[in-house]
Amino acid sequence: MALLVVGIVGGYAASYALEPDPATESAPAPVMAQSPSVPVDPLPPGDAQPSVPRLETDLPMREGRMGSQRFRLVHPVPRGWARIYNAPNEAKWKKAGNPDNTYLLRIEQVQSANDSIEETLTDRIQDLQEEEERFRVEKRTANTLEFTYASDGFLRHGFLTWLDLRGTGFAEVEIAVTGREVDARGARQLIARVAAGMRQA
Repeated sequence: MALLVVGIVGGYAASYALEPDPATESAPAPVMAQSPSVPVDPLPPGDAQPSVPRLETDLPMREGRMGSQRFRLVHPVPRGWARIYNAPNEAKWKKAGNPDNTYLLRIEQVQSANDSIEETLTDRIQDLQEEEERFRVEKRTANTLEFTYASDGFLRHGFLTWLDLRGTGFAEVEIAVTGREVDARGARQLIARVAAGMRQA
């Protein structure tokens, strides 16, 4: 990742380089994080940055691009979102002017790992269990993962999708959207739209 959080779910770069501006479910049953051995305090109600409006559905989109000449990607990105991190194999986007702890879109090329989507998904769950507080799988399909975790005392929602665009048998692209609880509906639709529109240039 890796929508937000450093590393696995997507973190933020220390400095910004601003640039204006869908999966049949498989049989695996949901995998839940292990219950804590000691009681934990409930999370407070509400969301971080409550004054920031939720991530809406049906956002107007524009075309975004990333990657190298060997493997360039074209994908939808919401209009009015700024690219806040740009590397040869990874790009992160958020709505211009939003605080860091609202919602985020991250797209990463992961084909160099030569892992299948199933392997990548399983490894990611293990990593999240180790690194994220109160991690819980909410839904898992053959190539997607929906989960919740706690950050800065608030519940957050994460969505991950992996794509094999060229039929290589490996995960080639990882898409992540993360946000507050209030953003979950919009985030779920956004990642589906980005995945559906992802193509090799």
